[in-house]
Amino acid sequence: MSVEPIQQADIESVSRFLHAHLNRRISPAAWAQAMQQRWCADPPNLGMQLRTPQGELAGVLLALYSEQVIDGRVERFCNPHSWCVLDSHRHASIGLVLAIQRQRGYHFTMFTPNPKVTQVFLGLRFELLDDRLLYFPNLARPWRLRGEFVEARPEAIAARLSGTARAEFEAHRHLPWLNFVAFGAGPEGVLAIYKTGRWKKMPCALLTHVSDPQLASRHGHMLRQHLLRRGLLVSRIEGRFLQQAPPLSHRAVRLQPKLALTRGLTHAQVRDVYSELMALDI
Repeated sequence: MSVEPIQQADIESVSRFLHAHLNRRISPAAWAQAMQQRWCADPPNLGMQLRTPQGELAGVLLALYSEQVIDGRVERFCNPHSWCVLDSHRHASIGLVLAIQRQRGYHFTMFTPNPKVTQVFLGLRFELLDDRLLYFPNLARPWRLRGEFVEARPEAIAARLSGTARAEFEAHRHLPWLNFVAFGAGPEGVLAIYKTGRWKKMPCALLTHVSDPQLASRHGHMLRQHLLRRGLLVSRIEGRFLQQAPPLSHRAVRLQPKLALTRGLTHAQVRDVYSELMALDI
């Protein structure tokens, strides 16, 4: 068996493999699109693949690479995901993970592992991220402070954001299953990214990212009012993404494990952007 980097020429075969053996609800075209996100200047590969001596594909572990600005520093991330190996070759599957992890100079994140995969990554010194969830009502407020704004039109969002928030918006705006909002006051623009779902039979905004936790707490009433007008009665966000809980928050625990292996980053600095949670409609 050989472990080889996944390159552009392998996208078609890997996409078909994942559709057939991991998740048939995701089309080969969708797998291919997810693999080709360009979130860093020169990604070393698209993940790792396991080949038999005859050259047949027996397993894959995809990887998304990104360069993220955190506290003014450019940090390099590798996000391995979608680990799938044929039962007949499971004995060689750990080689895919080790090949990814041997790459130097990256923070590593794993956001959608099943329980068995979680135990493997914990054994490789990954740690579980803070699992606090906050659910809160999207309440209307009849007044707006001077200079406050909320925008959901793409060009208006871009005009309201700058720096890291603008870069995050531009990197993800082409993904049709994501919703974007810019809100804040004056020159202070915060980017929020969300998907939609349900909680206790109520329409719910599943907030996956806010670009500035401090400003999001200060101006969060603008976002909540906007979401209510969109028919979303409640919101959900991970506790580590906010500095303080919104009013009337209900606390819960995230059941899906999330893991990270970083060099000195806090849990709050490990975000869901630039990951399979964004690149795939899941």
